[in-house]
Amino acid sequence: MGEKIKSLFSGENRTKILNLIYSVGAAVIFNMVIQLVLYPGFERHMGAERYGVALAIISVLAITAGSFGYAVNCARLLGVEKGYTDSGNYNLILLGMGVIGTVIGVVYLFILDLATPLSLILYALLMFSTMLRYYSEVEYRMSTNFFRYMIYYILISVGYIVGLFVFKWTDEWMLALILGETAAVVYVIISGTIYRPPFFKPTKHMLPVILSVGFVLMSSLIDNVTLHADRILLLAITGDGEAVTTYYIASLIGKIVSMLTLPINAILLSYLVRYQGGLTKKLWSVVIAVAVGFGAVAFLGCMIVSPWLIGKLYPDQLEEVRAYLAPAILGQIFYFVSGVLMIVLLRFKGEKKQLIFNGGYAVIFFGSVAAGTVLDGLNGFIVSILIANGIRFLGAVVWGLIGRKKPTTEPET
Repeated sequence: MGEKIKSLFSGENRTKILNLIYSVGAAVIFNMVIQLVLYPGFERHMGAERYGVALAIISVLAITAGSFGYAVNCARLLGVEKGYTDSGNYNLILLGMGVIGTVIGVVYLFILDLATPLSLILYALLMFSTMLRYYSEVEYRMSTNFFRYMIYYILISVGYIVGLFVFKWTDEWMLALILGETAAVVYVIISGTIYRPPFFKPTKHMLPVILSVGFVLMSSLIDNVTLHADRILLLAITGDGEAVTTYYIASLIGKIVSMLTLPINAILLSYLVRYQGGLTKKLWSVVIAVAVGFGAVAFLGCMIVSPWLIGKLYPDQLEEVRAYLAPAILGQIFYFVSGVLMIVLLRFKGEKKQLIFNGGYAVIFFGSVAAGTVLDGLNGFIVSILIANGIRFLGAVVWGLIGRKKPTTEPET
């Protein structure tokens, strides 16, 4: 037994463990700064109503910029084995997506009656910087250099903190986010290779790259819409910015855990694309057991920490959100656990099948959440999210158990 434990921490295994520590550490630092420093700073300066509207705008950015950048990120990583490594293809796609995302955001600002020349310029800058931040981390996923990956997210966090002071001086909250995103992108431009010339030169691989990005994008859009549209949907149905703030605070710690999905998935996919074995029943059982075990521990931890933390950060909201804590947190934990399972299934099932799965989940999510909110307001909204994410988890478990086969050397596109 001693020799087995010793071998676990030697050679390649030690590198993998260190990479996992760097990856999770990056996410913890990043999300702690956002949830415990940046957003509370916004709320104290803005007030509940204006803060709730800002959260809805941030959700639009997460859906558009986040999905676009992440899709190109994953497509480039999956394309390594196929030789689709020309930066010009990916840069052209990012440019087009950035324009589309900016138009969507401008329309949303007009709908909210918040469109001014300054707000439109700031939104365009934030759209592109956020999208590039989601994409640029692929530099370290391709090389599996997760120490630099951690530095990357530390720079974003430092930029956010500096930006918070700029926000308090200018009253422009988007500036705080722009500073953080830009700091990370500049780091990759200086130290990485993905932004080397030729910047916008397409190659013969352009069409398969577009197809790969398209499949990942559609799946990512569905995933991000269901993760972030909760605030948009709640604001649209109730018209109450304070309800959005209440839900956000109740699910705060659960959201921090659910956001660990991205860094954990980053390291998982980085290694899975190099794995040539099949998805066996034993392997899938281990994946499920580890994910569920971590989820159970995370839920208990969140329930213990949440009342204390909310009392420190949002003391005026504590009593109002206390009744919503358990279902709001559990819904986010289900999302986290199923998200880890889905990245494994992406490697073995392929982009097309995952798109179909996520499409079915989106129908369940929006149908149940819209109905629950109309019938029972904020309480119905929170319970519906819990049910939808629970179904997503069970569906992922069952999907991994059926139709297992040895994959080809290239994931399905």
